[in-house]
Amino acid sequence: MSVTRKRRNTGKVTIADVAQLAGVGTMTVSRALRTPEQVSDKLREKIEAAVSELGYMPNLAASALASGSSHTIAMVVPSLMESGCSEMFAGLQQVLQPAGYQIMLAESQHRLEQEEKLLETLLASNLAAAILLSVEHSDTVRNWLKNANIPVLEIGAAQADPLDMNIGIDNVAAMFELTEMLIKRGYQNIGLLCARQEQWIFQQHLQGWYKAMLRHHLSPNRVINAAAPPTFSTGTAQLPEFLLAWPELDALVCVSDELACGALYECHRRRIKVPDDLAIVGFGDSDVSRVCQPPLTTMAVPHRKIGIEAGRALLARLNEGSWSDKAPIVSTLCLRDSC
Repeated sequence: MSVTRKRRNTGKVTIADVAQLAGVGTMTVSRALRTPEQVSDKLREKIEAAVSELGYMPNLAASALASGSSHTIAMVVPSLMESGCSEMFAGLQQVLQPAGYQIMLAESQHRLEQEEKLLETLLASNLAAAILLSVEHSDTVRNWLKNANIPVLEIGAAQADPLDMNIGIDNVAAMFELTEMLIKRGYQNIGLLCARQEQWIFQQHLQGWYKAMLRHHLSPNRVINAAAPPTFSTGTAQLPEFLLAWPELDALVCVSDELACGALYECHRRRIKVPDDLAIVGFGDSDVSRVCQPPLTTMAVPHRKIGIEAGRALLARLNEGSWSDKAPIVSTLCLRDSC
């Protein structure tokens, strides 16, 4: 007897198609897929052969809706190029994947309306939890997340008023420590180079910068916030702007290692000696900071550790219904030859 492998209305193989090919009822197929230990070996092998032949994929969303539970977690990031995004994702996967959870990664492209569209779709899938690499959300998204009755984890940087769970570094303290180090080493005419980033992160960096500069009665006004992304080329392009506006500059703080290395390359091109003529420091401790010449002084951000700690906290919340709020994860100053 011929078997219809696909439904005409959707084109998808259904559990009924599997049951027909295996010669059993749909309830038996469902039981074999959900609780295989309750089905005899012979029958299970027959059903597995039918599933393999037809290429049947269970509808996990429907199963989650029916059971009221899900093992899918959504992670929405402003950009996949965001500093440390891949490392934090890897840390989350390291903890959550062995526990049976899968993470769907989506990019909002730094646009609130795009984040809203993404979460409207994702929240309809009966998520187990949501992870956000941003704290800037529309009022609509905030209401959705507060009423979704799922854990919401904001990661990357500590903040004063999180939606729910929050794990990350203290950007204010990190920028203060980095700037304070330069001041204590005798630098007086220091500049701060920023580039396109989340506004709240920019404000945190600026707060730490002002705190250090004003504490030592130094001018905090040498600041450029470029609209371009924090890349090598942006650092290269912005250094001449700094030197034109403030020729007395003797040290430059950059909010990313890529910006810092771009400025460093431009110094080489202009025959500006680093650190004798100009000290340059970065933020992040990326691979390039260790191999550039001279090696870059930077603030190390343990992105993978943030992901791992966030995964553990989220898993505790999912399993036990609670989690213990912890102090921000500590960033570490890496002193090298660029200052």
